[in-house]
Amino acid sequence: MMVSTKISYARCLARLAVIVLISEVIVMLLFSYFDLEDKVSNISSALLDGMLILLLSAFPVYRWVYSPIVQFFKSKQRETDMLAEALQDAGDSVVITNPDGDIIYVNDSFTVVTGYAREEIMGKNPNILSSGKHDKAFYKRMWRSIVNDGFWKGELWNKRKNGELYPEALDIRAVRNDDGLVKFYVGVFSDLTEKKEIESALLQSQKLEAVGTLVGGVAHNFNNLLAAISGKAYLAERSKSVEKTKANLRDIQTLAFDSAELVRQLLTFARETEHDEQHIPIATMLKEAVKTAQIGIPENVTVKLTIPENNGVVFGDPVHLKQAIINIINNARDAVALSDTKEIKIKLQQLNRSNCEYSHKCENCLEEVFQIIIADTGIGISSGEIARIYEPFFTTKEPGKGTGLGLSTALGTIQDHGGKISVDSQFSKGTTFMICLPIDTSEQVDEVETREVIQAVTNSSVLVVDDEEHVRKVTAELLQELGYQVTEAIDGQDALEKYFEANGEFDLIVSDIVMPKMDGADLALKVREHNTLMPMLFITGYDSSSGSADNILENQNTIVLSKPCSPVELSQNVALLLELPDIQSPDIIQPLI
Repeated sequence: MMVSTKISYARCLARLAVIVLISEVIVMLLFSYFDLEDKVSNISSALLDGMLILLLSAFPVYRWVYSPIVQFFKSKQRETDMLAEALQDAGDSVVITNPDGDIIYVNDSFTVVTGYAREEIMGKNPNILSSGKHDKAFYKRMWRSIVNDGFWKGELWNKRKNGELYPEALDIRAVRNDDGLVKFYVGVFSDLTEKKEIESALLQSQKLEAVGTLVGGVAHNFNNLLAAISGKAYLAERSKSVEKTKANLRDIQTLAFDSAELVRQLLTFARETEHDEQHIPIATMLKEAVKTAQIGIPENVTVKLTIPENNGVVFGDPVHLKQAIINIINNARDAVALSDTKEIKIKLQQLNRSNCEYSHKCENCLEEVFQIIIADTGIGISSGEIARIYEPFFTTKEPGKGTGLGLSTALGTIQDHGGKISVDSQFSKGTTFMICLPIDTSEQVDEVETREVIQAVTNSSVLVVDDEEHVRKVTAELLQELGYQVTEAIDGQDALEKYFEANGEFDLIVSDIVMPKMDGADLALKVREHNTLMPMLFITGYDSSSGSADNILENQNTIVLSKPCSPVELSQNVALLLELPDIQSPDIIQPLI
């Protein structure tokens, strides 16, 4: 537009100069023909000269200079009005700020999405919409991109005027003048609430399909563990050697916790939907994904996992990333079912683009990434089908064996995290998927785990509540072994009576949640009417995220653990709640507040 304007001005100025020159020539010829210079004074000559030039040039100037300029500006005004109207009625929200970040324009869609009226938001900084879900490093990366590249595009969470959080796809552009200085910033965003709901439903559909496969693996593995526990118990009972008996008992404890871990993995995978984006240790995330996927992989399939020693981090949603990886591993599992060699290799590596043998398969590769390679020895993908594998509902499996959504959702997830996914396959020789994710350099995560049983330092009094006698007795004995004074109660009502009989002289209550007569949640509410700071440790056999304990989690002195609870977990969480000296919060503690 700037170039066009300059050309129009230059053309009009040239016309004006030509018209004035021609008019002046005509006037001079008239003066010479009528010999006017000798008949009139100099002043009269000058006035007459000017008047004649005006008369002679008026129409040409109007016709070829003034009218084009007026038409040009009318055209530009119509264009401006059209653009303004288009922005005002655009489906996407538009916000424009000056170089200092003060809002100077918003359209109607902006007011609808955010809930702010135009007069409320003008002159304010867009950070008034900040949700608080993103850390400073996130916004530093955003502004580094805007300053260096002139734009930033991605997804984030913002907050409406009423406090409701919502996801949005945002595109920010820096508009500069001829000198390269920023004139203003333009932000265009769309509300992704509906899109995220659809994605969540799609993800849940994929999870249900995966859970259906995993259940069979859980039953198989669980029965194996029970058989081993039963056999070890028999050997421990008949053994005449104290050492052999102790060894069998230790094995039984290990097998019991392996069984609990199997159930925990399935519950965790089934219940997770969407988490906040966060800094994710990629090695840990990959190990968990593979461990979950292995539940549904037959024992005749070899799974090899290669992970280097590093604490590398990516930024994103761990649940969605794990789901994408599990989807690809499940495809590999199905691919090797009919192969003579049944092997799945999974490898994590930090890779520079120059060292990547698959870089030719990706456009706009990142310079350095974490690469996850998932390779199988299966039947491979034919050249006619490989171009369609990411299409929703496209599947090469038999009817009833898959929905055809696994790879399409995996592709969407990886792309949403700024990554790439590519495939290399040879029919009847196997398939290799390459997932590349950008490295998050803003934060490093150190994983520290404390694995020591902590003895009681003071003679604290603990009330243990559980309707299952065996569980209650074992918990009570464990706490007594640690050095605590223990009182037992068979349900919430019994516990409440014993609490008031002792005038509330308990330092901690360890309770189940789901019990007859009065559950753990109601017990907590009743006790905290008397003592709002009473520490409560809940140990439940149910899914602790199911909502049954929501009404007791507002108090900071509450921790929920899953059964079975190891002596290490029990001792460390009891110590934490009782605020024993020199105790740091271990990673295994899961406060749900």
